[in-house]
Amino acid sequence: MLIKLLKYDLKYMIKNMSVFYILAIFFAILVRILGLFNSTTILTILNGICKGTMIAMIVNIIINTMIRSWVRYNISIYKDEAYLTHTLPVTKNDIYNSKFIQTLIFYIVGFLIILLCLFIAFYSKENWALLRTVMDSITVNLEMSTFWFVVCMLIIIFLEIFNAIQCGFFGLTLGNRKENGKIAWSVLFGFIAYLVAQSLVLAITAIEGLFDSSIMDLFKNNIVLNGNAFIKLYGIATIIYIIIIFIMSIICKKLLNKGVNIE
Repeated sequence: MLIKLLKYDLKYMIKNMSVFYILAIFFAILVRILGLFNSTTILTILNGICKGTMIAMIVNIIINTMIRSWVRYNISIYKDEAYLTHTLPVTKNDIYNSKFIQTLIFYIVGFLIILLCLFIAFYSKENWALLRTVMDSITVNLEMSTFWFVVCMLIIIFLEIFNAIQCGFFGLTLGNRKENGKIAWSVLFGFIAYLVAQSLVLAITAIEGLFDSSIMDLFKNNIVLNGNAFIKLYGIATIIYIIIIFIMSIICKKLLNKGVNIE
């Protein structure tokens, strides 16, 4: 039944997100095509407009994946659609898991679409060489390959944004247990959860610094990050984010299983 529930959630997201995917790729292709011609004033203006629109679509993919995930969570569990959702032969855990998996899928798809658009619009041997030079200058003191540095940073960014989405689910779950001002309470609880999550990452990193001078030096002095410290910081942040996301999902499921107030 989880698969069927997930199917409806995915259809909702496809309907709302596909326009941003299509427009982002469309304008990325236009940027590439316009870049093939000799530069003139009109072409330069058009190329600038297409680049700006493509970037706007990329930003919209990130923002709307978050917002639409929250909206879907709210309307299918707490609004009119909830009357149907809660009569289905599924557990509250399945309902939550469907929203979680749906968000994860579209978050990954969004990331891949963004990378595809950037590749279509800007890839060339010259731009790639320039990017490699810039990345090499950043990683020179880290004693690690540029590829793995980029992978690590993408994973951290991924977890950071997904953690924010999870905090939104957590806020909505708590906020909808209130009698009045449910949206306001949801925003407040979600924001508090996000601040707590970020504070935990920073606090545990500082605690690790008590046992590792290379990390503590980052708090005390303005020094260049070295490879050993980067790997430790990356590992700590990754593990903490995964644990926080997992714990919040468990709390949300427990709260859902205690009962849901449908408007």
